[in-house]
Amino acid sequence: EDHVLHNKLIIPADDYETFAGAEDVGNKLVKMTSSLNLAGMSLVPELAEGGSDPERNMSEKELLDFMTKCIESRNVGSLDFMADFFRDDTISQTMVKSKAQVVWMQDWFPIKDCIYAISVDEKKKRVLVVFRGAITRADWNHGLDAAMKKGHNPVKDTYEGKKSFLKIHRGFYTYLFRARKDTSTRKYDEIANKVFEYGNKMIGSDFTVTVNGYSLGGALSLLFGFYASTDDRFTQNGPVKVFSYGMPYAVSHSFADAFRHQERNRKVQHARFYNSNDLVAHLPFNAKLTKRGSNFVHVGIDVKLYSVPGLASLWGGRYPRFRYNDRQSAMAAYWRAIKLNSLVNMPFPWLVRNMHGLPELQKRIARAISITEDAKVARNPFLGRTLDEVYEEMVYKKED
Repeated sequence: EDHVLHNKLIIPADDYETFAGAEDVGNKLVKMTSSLNLAGMSLVPELAEGGSDPERNMSEKELLDFMTKCIESRNVGSLDFMADFFRDDTISQTMVKSKAQVVWMQDWFPIKDCIYAISVDEKKKRVLVVFRGAITRADWNHGLDAAMKKGHNPVKDTYEGKKSFLKIHRGFYTYLFRARKDTSTRKYDEIANKVFEYGNKMIGSDFTVTVNGYSLGGALSLLFGFYASTDDRFTQNGPVKVFSYGMPYAVSHSFADAFRHQERNRKVQHARFYNSNDLVAHLPFNAKLTKRGSNFVHVGIDVKLYSVPGLASLWGGRYPRFRYNDRQSAMAAYWRAIKLNSLVNMPFPWLVRNMHGLPELQKRIARAISITEDAKVARNPFLGRTLDEVYEEMVYKKED
């Protein structure tokens, strides 16, 4: 309650509905008694004279102490009882149910560095890297630095149109690949080494890598995922999978050629989720004409998410739209850039923040999940599929 009240000016009103009756959550937690006994830690409060009373409610301090013990126990299932206090498919419920453990978080220099975290899911044998979106002035400065920079092409194979250097959004590339003045190391190397270290230590040699990011973090996740796909340490057990959300333009045609080569070799996959009329997902302004058509392009599979069902659903608008970013002629590429131009896809000014926000993304993704149970799901054969299955249909079969 304190968190909501303190942050009510910056949290959208819909976030208050995350709790299944926010005003009742505290009462329900306090009334929990002997029905739970996790990892040897009983929820039944002990009496001062010894023993316990199953009918007595826990005080706030007792509840806090118990939750602290759950966290310190490192038993990932000890907080599962909290899942029932959140609405289905909300971020909070998903986090409580997840078996992944956060093993590393780099936020030592939050004013200057990009912020990321690493978690390990031993059950799924997966190491997850998550990049944060733009918060600080440095984040925004890097996001707005939209000039192209030539980065080294890490792909060793030969492929059509291969370039020694790839043109990449300068701000994003610099954030991940600039060398530190004290150690001359790059942020990418730091993250990659940590991923390999925790993957080997907690899972073994058969781990896979998944990379997530929102907005600025989505662009960083794409760059990290691509470069990691050229490292044999991370592709022995399957492709590096990238899931980006509300990601702006970040790469050029030369990068896209290299990325598609890695896709065809089953080294990397990318699903880019974005809301319809999300201004940020259509930035930077992409109207410059080049030999290949547009200056910027997207890669991987686009998943366009639509808003609450209404009249648009008459034309199938409420069903997410899937599209693979294949190589196009210069004219087709430029025409697509015009259709995806930020001016054409701009919402009303007062909706810009909401359209790009994580709460709206989460609601639309939750809606897409619920639609998979609809009898009309056949209208979109990719709903309810895994990323591997979608790639099999949209990418691999075409190559075969």
